[in-house]
Amino acid sequence: MTPSPLRPRVLVLALVGVLALAACGSDDQAAAEINGSTVTNEQLAANVKLFGFLTALSGSPCGQPIEGETQESACSRLTLSNLIQEELVKGYAAENGVVTDDAAVTEAIAQIEQSLGGPDELDAALAEEDLTRRDLELLAERLLLFNSVQEALSKGEVTDERIQQLYEENLGQYTTIEVSHILVDSQKEAEEIAAEVTPKTFAKAAEDRSQDPGSAPNGGSLGVIAESDFTSGFEPTFVEATLALRPGEISAPVQTQFGWHVIYLQDIEVQALEDVREQIVASAGPQAFTGWMQEALRTGDITVNPRYGTLDVTTGQVEPVRSTNTDSPFVPSSPAPSQTGP
Repeated sequence: MTPSPLRPRVLVLALVGVLALAACGSDDQAAAEINGSTVTNEQLAANVKLFGFLTALSGSPCGQPIEGETQESACSRLTLSNLIQEELVKGYAAENGVVTDDAAVTEAIAQIEQSLGGPDELDAALAEEDLTRRDLELLAERLLLFNSVQEALSKGEVTDERIQQLYEENLGQYTTIEVSHILVDSQKEAEEIAAEVTPKTFAKAAEDRSQDPGSAPNGGSLGVIAESDFTSGFEPTFVEATLALRPGEISAPVQTQFGWHVIYLQDIEVQALEDVREQIVASAGPQAFTGWMQEALRTGDITVNPRYGTLDVTTGQVEPVRSTNTDSPFVPSSPAPSQTGP
């Protein structure tokens, strides 16, 4: 599974996902420099067992190698991407007094215990990799700091005014349409049906005469559909004719590529802002974090050791650099000119 841009893959089950890392060998140049902070090669190497442990629990691959790239290199790139973003998050947290929620750490560890069968099973699995529970707890604290920073950013940026704006901009997501139709081959038959049918008789007429095998058995009902899905998923002429109706009205015959329709708009319901406020905030929070992270990456003083790759500041991911350097964890499938990093 490929991680989403600008969001870390964190603890299995409790913390969404996992990154694994696999730095190898010694190097005089640090793995990365981020706004004056250093990620050393030793720091990368020190996390190999922990992230490898979490990767094994998740059943997900440790990164997605490109053609000719080793799995080890893919792991290193994903890990370094995460650690670079972690340094930026730590900087924000320090400046704004944000800390990891201790209860969230406890819950995360408990969920991992549950997934393995209990505390003893977790301790035994850690011991097999020469790891301790404290190692896991410290990693959870680091990774869950991302969540705390996201919450802090949400409170600062997702204001009442912003919520109102997002509600109005996406009103189609909070508006549902209940519609039925009768589909026939000819305009003449559609005109006959439109002249005779009423809201009370519409379902029976659809069962008897509609040629839409999906909706006819249900009285022509297409179900309750979000307006945004309705407008994007149905034939434009059908959509336009439906939205021109008021609830309770039946249309004149409407022709589409499928035939002739008689449409019955049963209901349109718009959810109140207060009913969807939490939903909007839940969606806007990650957007606020992503926007902040993009700006931090763009304006930050960040240098990546080219043995690991180069940083794409638009995604926050370290991308591979093809090199003939045998010390590099990336081994190309065919010789390629050596490249330098940013």
